[in-house]
Amino acid sequence: MERISSSTRLSTSLSGLRAGLIPVVAAAAILCAGTLTTSFAQDVDVEHQVTTGNNLGLALQNDGFIGNNLASREPSMEYPLGSDIEHLVRAGVWIGAVVASTGDTLVSTAATAGYAGSLDAASEYVPTSEIRQLSTLPFSRYFSPDARSEQDFVYSFADSVRPVDNTEDAHEPMNIQVTTTTSLFSFEPFDAFVLMDFTVENINPFELLSDVYVGVYAEMATGYKTPDDPNWRSGWFGQKDITWVDSLRICTEHHFNDDNGDAPAWAGYQLLGVRDGDGNAIDFAQDSLVVSFNWWNWRDETDRIGDAPVDDIGRYRTLSNGAKRSTAGSEAGNNDPVTLISIGPIPLLAPGEKFTVSFAWVGGEADPRTGRTTNEDLLFNASWAQTAFDLNLNIPLPPPSPRLKVIPDLGRLTLRWTDDPEDFIDPESGRKDFEGYRVHMSESRLESEFQPILEADVIDSVFYNTGIESLRDPITIDGVDYEYRYDVTGLRDGFKYWAAVTAFDTGTQEIESLSSGLAQNRTFAFSGSPVAESPNDVLVFPNPYRGDAAWDGALGRDRYLWFANLPARCTIRIYTLAGDLVDTIEFDSDSYTPTDIRGIYDPTDRTNPEADLPRLPGGMAAWDLVTRQDQGVASGLYLFYVEDHATGDKQNGKFLILK
Repeated sequence: MERISSSTRLSTSLSGLRAGLIPVVAAAAILCAGTLTTSFAQDVDVEHQVTTGNNLGLALQNDGFIGNNLASREPSMEYPLGSDIEHLVRAGVWIGAVVASTGDTLVSTAATAGYAGSLDAASEYVPTSEIRQLSTLPFSRYFSPDARSEQDFVYSFADSVRPVDNTEDAHEPMNIQVTTTTSLFSFEPFDAFVLMDFTVENINPFELLSDVYVGVYAEMATGYKTPDDPNWRSGWFGQKDITWVDSLRICTEHHFNDDNGDAPAWAGYQLLGVRDGDGNAIDFAQDSLVVSFNWWNWRDETDRIGDAPVDDIGRYRTLSNGAKRSTAGSEAGNNDPVTLISIGPIPLLAPGEKFTVSFAWVGGEADPRTGRTTNEDLLFNASWAQTAFDLNLNIPLPPPSPRLKVIPDLGRLTLRWTDDPEDFIDPESGRKDFEGYRVHMSESRLESEFQPILEADVIDSVFYNTGIESLRDPITIDGVDYEYRYDVTGLRDGFKYWAAVTAFDTGTQEIESLSSGLAQNRTFAFSGSPVAESPNDVLVFPNPYRGDAAWDGALGRDRYLWFANLPARCTIRIYTLAGDLVDTIEFDSDSYTPTDIRGIYDPTDRTNPEADLPRLPGGMAAWDLVTRQDQGVASGLYLFYVEDHATGDKQNGKFLILK
């Protein structure tokens, strides 16, 4: 094994940075014992998850790979979430160290340069746990007292023995385990980033690791995932502008012409800091930690030319070189840059010891409310990510959003919510600081499209003193006590709406009023007809259907029409004029959700949380204009028959499709 010189200080371990030195005799005994490789049974499957709890969607794998490698449309640093603006191809942690007993220099990587289109990424780690989801939100089904944020994902992977490989590039493991924890918040100013902690542990009981460096490798690329373009990935590469901002230790990236205006958002990833095994922040200067920022051309790495690091020696040198490489000359048209932000050295990592390096994935977009440009907004959000780390996530918290129930009806949605936020005790002040509620509505899932339509606050000389008593209308539904009610009227039946009710606090002289995030109870619903008393009122709309409806998406499979005024339980049969059965819909108002209608709900879209299962008024069913043979229907006149399961009554009618 080729070696590289080391500045190892065997008398100092990570814990020694805070609590003293390892006894010399113990250190000698460890070194004399030799190296024992640790093998994990590879019975933990590779899993995928996506953060959906705030405005940045990040794809994760429990083998350390980050991103979707452009193999799917699931969010891969999608910001704003729901915009189809993507910023990341692939990323992963790099960890390098010198094996103290042999001087061998080893690096383990979760991602390197590769070709897009497959999630079979070449991570040198294997999963050692499934991905667990935790939440601090009291009404979440993932609520846990161990949670750190509104949506945590926790998983681990290890650099352990691989199958025998006698090639020159054979990977030699260090026997380390990495536990990754992602954390996020849905409320401003913390809603534009996902925090990611990498806790590195030496799991070899007989070996010391010295001069340990940790970095995150990323191939960022911004573009618009055009919904009706099957080749949406085309043209993203070689279009990147990257910048290193040393004061925030962040690498930013954007498409050089905003993908012709379709991808104006920017993104970046940021080194936040390091904590020792006891959770204490390590001072970079005091403990001689060095930050490095490197970039190179993707083609250099894949073709193994230039200065691109392609083996353990080269990668370790890059992790540890202390460079802050200028981004001038990396602009679109000249290069296709990949980047690496790293920090170290941790002088010694003894068996069982661990430390944590924290990063953030950050988004930014122009903010007309404040006048911030896209770049200014990105750096503003990065500063708050740093604040969250510095406070060890003990950030000011608004009251949580209430539990919300949306009840659709003709031309309206009735919103009912609980009064739980009023009992919230601010962890900073130790007092109840609830002030009021805001009702928000949108015709899009994008958070930027939501508009506040009502603000009601308690009468206490703070804010506008509009009062909340006029909203009080107590009712118990399915065992839940809903205290308040507000009717949103004047809606168009059959169209998509999203509703949310947030809670806000009084604020203090130091901190302005904070409001809970929209994502906590955002609800997707349609106004329309409730259950009909008889089947004689069934109708189809729009009728005629003229090629597409105002609510249809861009793709053919995103189109649909509605059957309305249906009885509670019935069968709908659709026929051609010749009497051929086109399709059958079994309808039960108690359980029906149009999750098989892609224009309403795409089950493959990982950004669809449970709250995005559409709420319907009870007497409506959607049809996607696709036959039972999975073919699009032709233009023409169609017949429908509705049979009421309760009475046996039948109704027939007709509708016209014009394409």
